[in-house]
Amino acid sequence: MAWPRWQLARPNQGPRPRRRLPEGGGDAAPAVETGSLWVILDIDFHDTYNEHTQTELQEYAAEKGWELELADSQGFAAGSGETERLSAAVQAGDPPDLVRHTLSAQLLHELDLTQDVSDLVAQIEDVYGPASPYLQLTKIFDGAWYSVPYHQRAGGGYYRKDSFGDAGIDLQTVRTYDKLREACLAVSTDDFYGWGITINRSGDGNSIIQRIKCGWGAGWQDETGQYIRTNSPEMIEAMNFIKDTYLGDEWAGMLPPGVLAWNDISNNEAFQGEVIGYTENAGTVYAKALVDGLPVAEKTAYLAPPGGPVNQEFNTIGSKDWFLLKGAANAENAKTTILELTGNLDRMDAMLESSPAYAVPAYTNLWEMSAYTQSNEMSLQVKPAALDDSGIEAGSWPGPPSAALTAIENSGIWNDMVNAFVTGTPVEEAVATAHDRMVLVFQEYGLPGEE
Repeated sequence: MAWPRWQLARPNQGPRPRRRLPEGGGDAAPAVETGSLWVILDIDFHDTYNEHTQTELQEYAAEKGWELELADSQGFAAGSGETERLSAAVQAGDPPDLVRHTLSAQLLHELDLTQDVSDLVAQIEDVYGPASPYLQLTKIFDGAWYSVPYHQRAGGGYYRKDSFGDAGIDLQTVRTYDKLREACLAVSTDDFYGWGITINRSGDGNSIIQRIKCGWGAGWQDETGQYIRTNSPEMIEAMNFIKDTYLGDEWAGMLPPGVLAWNDISNNEAFQGEVIGYTENAGTVYAKALVDGLPVAEKTAYLAPPGGPVNQEFNTIGSKDWFLLKGAANAENAKTTILELTGNLDRMDAMLESSPAYAVPAYTNLWEMSAYTQSNEMSLQVKPAALDDSGIEAGSWPGPPSAALTAIENSGIWNDMVNAFVTGTPVEEAVATAHDRMVLVFQEYGLPGEE
């Protein structure tokens, strides 16, 4: 199945023949082309942001005299479909020239799909200073960068400051999930629900599972990244906390109807519709409300997400990256585009402004250099989380990130674990089953998995 395309050819020229994205492998050699650029852009829950980069690419390609092809890719779905399509394209010798996405840089590198772009990152760091500590922790493999950070994606807690304030609750002082759910219950009414977070399979659902797991001191793996450690007392305690939160009678009043079936758009819509008091989301939940002029925007504040009894303070503000694929026919054009859209301060400021407090600087000094960021209160609220140097990456803690862990996430093993105990399986049994499945994935990637 090919990605949907926008028809974007140079003015006064016929449209470029469309290439079909292959479903499977192949050994076709990449075509040698000049004056062209084929870009895949992920699409977020934010029209202004999406349209901005599309327009930037159109204008830059026209300035350079290039034919431009754009294709869109869903930017907020859990799973591995996009990675598989990129892999098929590289194998067939017909990859896109450039991809902007939130895909796992680790997995794409492990699959040998991406080029070393350390030279491009170095040039951008010469302008803006070093990439954020979290990106250095999670994006450098074998001593090299295989993606270029475009911007960090604000993410974390977004809450109704009026609702919690009226209840006399300073949510900024709440730093553990047990206290958070108490606060969310306190602001709930018959038609307003404090806890607007799902654990259904989705990007946001995955995030809350990861944070609670890590907060309770549980890890999928050990410190070395060689062995699965999922079946532990800490994991069972963390999963029981999740089960109690979503199934316990005490907390039922804070949960919106149907929350266990939500997807990544549901909590955006519920928050913007002023139905829920707290959610964890990418910054689009605020940015779109602001751009669309919704009343909830001025009532919204940011909360660095809390933790648990073992790990309380850790933040994982991810990024939107540029990927240069192996076999790209127009690699030099792609490199020029990356540098122009990322290393040009005026263009960067315009991009940040297109998505207020969703797109935030990925480079340390850009926080001070960006005129827009300095003038946006919500962006500045996100700054401490974006520059977090705790060294904790919730998904891999206490070991290093790996392609094997990404494969576990993409296969939905921990989603199946949570779904199992939500639908009646004892927590201990669900955790043990997930552990055994994860061991098999590690072994598929050449890791021992168990001692």
